[in-house]
Amino acid sequence: MSPTSSDLSRIPWCAHLLADDRFVVRPTSSRQPKSSGEDSLIAETLQSDRTIRLWLTQHRKPDHAASPAIPAVRAFLQLGDGLNGYPATCHGGLIATLLDEIMGVLLTANVDHTNRNAKTARGLSSMTAYLNVSYKKPLPLPAVILATARYAKVVGRKQYISAALEDGNGRAYATAEALFIEIKPSL
Repeated sequence: MSPTSSDLSRIPWCAHLLADDRFVVRPTSSRQPKSSGEDSLIAETLQSDRTIRLWLTQHRKPDHAASPAIPAVRAFLQLGDGLNGYPATCHGGLIATLLDEIMGVLLTANVDHTNRNAKTARGLSSMTAYLNVSYKKPLPLPAVILATARYAKVVGRKQYISAALEDGNGRAYATAEALFIEIKPSL
């Protein structure tokens, strides 16, 4: 049986954050399989009872006067024991993947918000230029963790974003900073 968001509400720190009315739940588009094959790592390969059992995303309510309108996202991830590198410990490469992905979720949330307001259908057009990961503590598995991402700054086509994987009580397993560059449209 697949876990649900109601399973998260039984965990005190999750219930507290889920009740925060400054955030709204949003679909995690990278968890939806696509005919193009896009997002297949997160949507298919890492969507099972032994890998990422549940991914529930929230974002800050948009500030229509700000750019970007959605400054931060967070996700509750229920991780299984099929992600081990070391026994009962999450693989470091997967940790980097999760950090990169939560930053992509933030970028996508803003593209989706812009599309709704402008009545357009533009896709995500930014790519990771660099990702610097700092591993703080081994991430034990199985676990429910909190992934967060927020903009540090935006300069033209450059988007600087920070992210973290935590236990929900302030213990950081890993943090990252990244630069995403918006690809120039082809003429």
